[in-house]
Amino acid sequence: MRQKTVRETEHDGTSAFHFPAGFLWGAATSSHQVEGNNRWNDWWESEQSGILPYRSGEACRHYTLYEHDFDLAQAWGHNAHRFSIEWSRIEPEEGRWNDAAVAHYQDVVTALRARGMEPIVTLHHFTNPAWFARRGGWLQRDSPLLFSRYVQRVASSLKDVRYWLTINEPTVYAKRGFVAGDWPPFVKRSWLKAARVIRNMARAHVAAYRALHGPGWGNVRVGFAHSAPWIVPCDPTRPRDRTAAWLRDFLLNRAFFRLIDSPLGRGRSRRRPLDFVGLNYYARTVVRGGDGIAAWIGEECRLDHHPDRRAFSDIGWEIYPRGLAAVLVRFSSLGLPLMITENGLATADEELRRVFLREHLAAVAEALERGADVIGYLYWSLIDNFEWALGRQARFGLAEVDHRTQRRISRPAAAEYASVCRSNRLSPP
Repeated sequence: MRQKTVRETEHDGTSAFHFPAGFLWGAATSSHQVEGNNRWNDWWESEQSGILPYRSGEACRHYTLYEHDFDLAQAWGHNAHRFSIEWSRIEPEEGRWNDAAVAHYQDVVTALRARGMEPIVTLHHFTNPAWFARRGGWLQRDSPLLFSRYVQRVASSLKDVRYWLTINEPTVYAKRGFVAGDWPPFVKRSWLKAARVIRNMARAHVAAYRALHGPGWGNVRVGFAHSAPWIVPCDPTRPRDRTAAWLRDFLLNRAFFRLIDSPLGRGRSRRRPLDFVGLNYYARTVVRGGDGIAAWIGEECRLDHHPDRRAFSDIGWEIYPRGLAAVLVRFSSLGLPLMITENGLATADEELRRVFLREHLAAVAEALERGADVIGYLYWSLIDNFEWALGRQARFGLAEVDHRTQRRISRPAAAEYASVCRSNRLSPP
């Protein structure tokens, strides 16, 4: 039974919001962005070759400093943490398993449990083993089989994990790697290959779901982390803008769900292969229909003079908390628990980060009051990290990282977020 939320009136007439009992509070990381020295994956090879402008190197040295980082999270009152397992560490060569790496991730789970934090494990967060990439990666028909084999190897050792996310942002992976072409494998404008990748990732999710729900696995919950922008037309009165926004929303927000909810996903059991949905929300996307193919898929509208534009992050993403409430209410129609698996801000303005966090938590409260079954919120990210093709310039962390010394420095927003985590309550500003 879903726990009820409560809004109470304070002495000054303002209201405080109490989140459901057992709500999961925490932050998130991903292996390549924080661990350091992930030498066996396709990103590392691309960094070393010079195709990518930055090298991850030691990143945040989290592979050895994870307990120190978890001590920070515990001190901030977090009761959950999302991290990813690096497939290329587990299987550095095809069919050769690294038991020491598996044992390391078991130690990570144990360290979280010892600090009272629920481990939320992601099995694929953008990077692939180099051997997997060289043989064609997610374009190959047997890619779901290879992925599910890795999943079974990991899960058989990590028995103390309840929440599993199979794949992080499959639509973003396909878009960046096969349409924009600025991420490995650097294929540009191939919608056909992007569609094949999406289909294979959907098959991989289903295969992983079935593996994790095999005999003897107990009460596990399996989902995936979906990039969930709030997509709207630039001018709602303009049919071309509405059409472009609808199609882009279908491609980015609905197509993957359709695939895993089709006969491909349900199979003979007719059971939907999802126990919960992870939602990564950062901004809205305002779409304007253009000419030619752009008339159909649209282009992102410049917001300089848009009537309800807000502030922007240091990497140009609009800050739009209303979109988070809208996304949560929309995806609640799936009838599944929702977990915010990423939501954060790249900025050097710490007051802006504080306001961002409060406004987005208020949006979560609004969605809960409107009936969305939200079970947790994970800020991106626990510490400053290596932000893919942007290098180290995008500062998302609750803790600043001095990448010369690897020193962690708590930011003001971390303390304010801690008060919410500890009390399970969002008080008036």
